[in-house]
Amino acid sequence: MRIFSRRGYRFISLDDAMEMLQGHKPMQPYSMVLTFDDGYRNNITHALPILRRYNAPATFFVPTGFLDNPRPFWWDRLDYALQQCNVHGRKVKVGSFAMILDSSSRPALQESYKRLRRIAKKQQMSDHDFVQDMDQLAVQLEQESGRALSNIQKDDDWSAIMTWEQIEQYAGNDVTFGSHTVEHIRLGLVNAEIAFDQLVRSKQHIEDRTGKRCMSICCPNGSHSDETTAIAREYGYVCQFTGEQGLNHMGDDLMMLKRISLPVDMSGTELVAKVACRGRV
Repeated sequence: MRIFSRRGYRFISLDDAMEMLQGHKPMQPYSMVLTFDDGYRNNITHALPILRRYNAPATFFVPTGFLDNPRPFWWDRLDYALQQCNVHGRKVKVGSFAMILDSSSRPALQESYKRLRRIAKKQQMSDHDFVQDMDQLAVQLEQESGRALSNIQKDDDWSAIMTWEQIEQYAGNDVTFGSHTVEHIRLGLVNAEIAFDQLVRSKQHIEDRTGKRCMSICCPNGSHSDETTAIAREYGYVCQFTGEQGLNHMGDDLMMLKRISLPVDMSGTELVAKVACRGRV
């Protein structure tokens, strides 16, 4: 935040960005929208104070089912479970993909888990079957170690989910909440009926709790299809974030917006180079 503010970037709300992209407001150079996925509690407790220090609006995309029923996401659950067991040399399988885990060191285990997630997500299987396979692996490891992330999550700053009470408290001019579906469903890997339910129900939950219109959807893992995009458009979403990396220009389709991921290990020069966005957001 300090690097961008010193370089003359202006932090704007998603609403203002949509107005600019539609040509309803003049496009302001060096404009940046900040978005956060998954509804982690640390978005509120850790990030928001820093955002407000820089007068930076933000949009938080929340999977509403995880607020109704707090529990770890599969990737956090499995990450924790892998760290509690000796898994070196163990063969794991997700769909048709199998690999040998390397836990000879902490960095090796981190890389092994990254590879497992990256390749497993590319398997040709439904979102339900994929999550079921990942959960089954986590359950097996939890049973072996006697430890589970769900037992400590409420006190864990990394994995805890924000509450509806926090959303009701902080929803305002500088904080908006958008949909990340109900169950963090990859929309492009489910049928139209499930996609409809996930899109409509999550939108209604957010509007009921905040008293404000929910206009934005961020597709979990960037997964979407022409059919799910049409459903979102028909049922009141004004903009949709896809998984595509890049900048947005005036006249772009608001239902196909791009974003830029900002890794924590980039230098200041690299960060600025990655988001060079004069006349774009």
